[in-house]
Amino acid sequence: MDALSRLLMLNDPQGSIDQNCLLSRDWQLPHAAGELSVIRWHTVTLGSALLEMPDGNTYTLRPGTVVILPQNSAHRLCQSGEEQTHIVCGSLQLQTSSRYFLTALPEVLLLAPGENSPVYHWLKAMIGLMQQESLSMLPGSNVVCSQQCATLFTLAVREWLSQAPPAKNVLNLLLHPRLGAVVFQMLESPAHPWSVEELAQRAHMSRASFAQLFREVSNSTPLAVLTTLRLQFAAQMLSRGAQPLVVIAESVGYASESSFHKVFLREFGCTPGEYRKRVKALES
Repeated sequence: MDALSRLLMLNDPQGSIDQNCLLSRDWQLPHAAGELSVIRWHTVTLGSALLEMPDGNTYTLRPGTVVILPQNSAHRLCQSGEEQTHIVCGSLQLQTSSRYFLTALPEVLLLAPGENSPVYHWLKAMIGLMQQESLSMLPGSNVVCSQQCATLFTLAVREWLSQAPPAKNVLNLLLHPRLGAVVFQMLESPAHPWSVEELAQRAHMSRASFAQLFREVSNSTPLAVLTTLRLQFAAQMLSRGAQPLVVIAESVGYASESSFHKVFLREFGCTPGEYRKRVKALES
């Protein structure tokens, strides 16, 4: 069994459809940041919708396109265009420990296959099937919906793995037979003062061999990846609760709020305080 299949089966995703409705003019659906082991997904079967994220990015949903939020981030869906919109929203519940695996994924996964691809035709048929099953209350309908949701997520991750720039693909590191365990430790303890030497020791490799293999797999350095993970955890904390910025900075390995502020601004294009304000705006 391949590494991704094994990882997904261990996390035992259980899915459902949460909304399946026709919306008229001037609608919007705000979503607060939620549990970190829950994945949300959205699609439309009629019309179009706009997805707004805290980092300022927006995505347009049209029939045949599915957006998946692996980190259950705060977001808002709203009308795009003049026509009515039929929206379908669902979720996947994974094991509690899956938060580390999900943090290795981007905030947004977009599954938008070409109209001539087999996945496109399967996607349209699958969404229709799930809509029917969620309304039918037939024996086994919950299992049918759950398994289709899990397949949807798997296809989106596989598509991203095939296209993501290596420097941004932490999941490739997590799935690597030599590096996966070390990267998981970085995910578990982002505040630890990791050094390349210590990481190499934990991987039972020399420093030079470890650094070379890490770059071959990720096109990045261990400390650059550590920074990415730390900031991702910080963004999750900023979206949930009202902890002081200095507490968040220390919890992800920064000795001062000013150094955290500088690195966060470079990564997200806004300060931690501005990011928190954007999250609150999307939730209301």
